[in-house]
Amino acid sequence: MKKIDHIDAFADAIDTDLLLLGGTQEDRKRFESAIIGIAYRFGMEPSVCYDRDKVISIFAEDMGLDDAIEWFDYNVIGAWMGESTPVFIEV
Repeated sequence: MKKIDHIDAFADAIDTDLLLLGGTQEDRKRFESAIIGIAYRFGMEPSVCYDRDKVISIFAEDMGLDDAIEWFDYNVIGAWMGESTPVFIEV
């Protein structure tokens, strides 16, 4: 089972929406390799957890590393989309 399929099944089982990076199905598949799993936080809904460096590397494929870091810091980390906003771990 692919990671996205696992996350979709988990979201269905707990009857919630889990946000994935990417606005289209194709974009979501691009970021699938950066998914670590599901993150749990006290008092909040679970959320999808991504490897920060892998996400930046995927952005860098299109825009170069410096621009990818800036894009990530402003548009990804800086975006609050509710309790199921993805979380990012630096490993």
